[in-house]
Amino acid sequence: MSNITSNTSLKILSILYCLYLCIVGGLYLADMFDPTNTVGVSIFMFCSMLLLMSTGLPIAFCLSTVAIVTALIFEPNLINMLLFQFKDFTLESGKTLICIPLFIFMGFILHCSGIAKDLFDAVYLWAGGLRGGLGMGTILICAIMAAMIGVSSAATLSMGIIAVPAMLSRNYDKKIATGIVQAGGALGFLIPPSIMMIMYAFVAQESVGRLFAAGLVPGLMLASMYMIYIGIKAYAHPELAPALPPEERGSIKEKVVALKYLILPSIIIFGVLGCIFTGITSPTEAAALGAAGAIISAAIRRTLTFENFKESLMRTLSLSGFNAYIILGAIVFSSVYSGLGASNMIRESLTSMNVNPWVVVVMMQLSFFFLGMFLDDIAILFLCMPIYVPIIKTLGLDPVWFAVLYVMNMQMAYITPPYGLNLFYMKAVAPKEVTLSDIYRSIVPFLALQAIALGLLLAFPEIALWLPSLLFDYFQMMIHPDLLLSKLDVLIHYPSLYKVLINNPQMLFDAGNMTNILSNTQVTSILFNNSDFQKFLISSPEFVTMLLENDWLIQFPAMNEFLQQSQHFLDSHQQIKSLMQ
Repeated sequence: MSNITSNTSLKILSILYCLYLCIVGGLYLADMFDPTNTVGVSIFMFCSMLLLMSTGLPIAFCLSTVAIVTALIFEPNLINMLLFQFKDFTLESGKTLICIPLFIFMGFILHCSGIAKDLFDAVYLWAGGLRGGLGMGTILICAIMAAMIGVSSAATLSMGIIAVPAMLSRNYDKKIATGIVQAGGALGFLIPPSIMMIMYAFVAQESVGRLFAAGLVPGLMLASMYMIYIGIKAYAHPELAPALPPEERGSIKEKVVALKYLILPSIIIFGVLGCIFTGITSPTEAAALGAAGAIISAAIRRTLTFENFKESLMRTLSLSGFNAYIILGAIVFSSVYSGLGASNMIRESLTSMNVNPWVVVVMMQLSFFFLGMFLDDIAILFLCMPIYVPIIKTLGLDPVWFAVLYVMNMQMAYITPPYGLNLFYMKAVAPKEVTLSDIYRSIVPFLALQAIALGLLLAFPEIALWLPSLLFDYFQMMIHPDLLLSKLDVLIHYPSLYKVLINNPQMLFDAGNMTNILSNTQVTSILFNNSDFQKFLISSPEFVTMLLENDWLIQFPAMNEFLQQSQHFLDSHQQIKSLMQ
């Protein structure tokens, strides 16, 4: 029966596909296409894409088919360009993407090892006595799994199987129970290691570490908002999310013993993210360490069976291959779209608008929301970011902050009816009494919370930018002082980094390095107005030696003014005083 259904579906798909080609061919013969009309090109490509997607054809093939057909119609020479599109794609240029299958493999190994069940048991004991405690604990587990796995579907499926039946059996309202798991599962988009952040880093050529750090605070903020909402809802309406009866809450000893389940996840999370944030390893190397750590953790837990290992490998291959096909299709689509001048048209239209840059940013967010109703997140990334990221940089906005806005939009798309994938993941594992209508309605308050979080990020970019700035602009300079001379502007935001220069006099009193410092007016103003830095300079013999050997440094206005204000120093070093006269 399944074979007959499959053959029938294939025939229908083939007929619809041929019908599309016939319609396009007829329009072409009727001379309805103008290659100079970029607006017409945009309408044709996106309408064709939506039409093909409605047939059920995989999105990768929809994108590539539309690209090839459009190129043949509007500019046949673009076909030659497509043949060479990937000739420069080497292991070096695509090394950022290598960590994706490693993180996916790490996630599936942990998923198969039963860590989610143990985490839920621990939360069950600790939070069950609170109204809404199981729900808030489920959000916490989803955040932990996001930090271990990075794949949204894994947390949704695991908690859908484990947490939803447990909450329903304790008289939780089914809409609250399913909404909690869907929203919590989507935290994997923001909380590192996020697969979507790695994709963005590849397209926008940004640091994976910075993107991971930028997503961490908003992800935890959103998880906290979910938990606060659940707590308020449970206390306002105890019948929707009741506390566990006293006999099910466990003893103090049982609760303490349950904490052991947090040890392995904590080691993996802090090990992987710590290696990335401190610069000890690259993200790819950290992903390899995480995958090895997941295997060791599964072995310690005695769940590393051949079947689990094989299943993890096959699911990693399947998901990585799925992503690769979408990437290829999106790149081909984007290349044709750009080759016909449509990308430049959009870019010039947005940058030439005589409006506040924030209006442009809001328009981009609306486009993400609209496209998220139809397209896969990876397809949107490769279609939009080659156009949007240069605009963001031209407007003087931070592309790392923009990445968090994009990822949060995709997180919303994953739980937005009618095509949010988490909705269907939940339907696949939810008990029979939970209908699709219940699932759709369950997500409304969590979508509202996501919209509020997105508004906060738009209004206060520092929510996303504070941590990456602290880790990569402050602590990295403290750990690696040589980096400071190549990023002197960091001193503007973190004046206390003058201590790095004081602690490395051989670096400070190099004539070339001092020239770079004196050439930056803002930096010299910060340093030469710092009393500790002033005292260090005038008390250092190396400073005197540098000025005598490189007397041209005195001609810099900042240095000249500083020396003139240090009469005691000049009186003690007559040779330098004479050089100034």
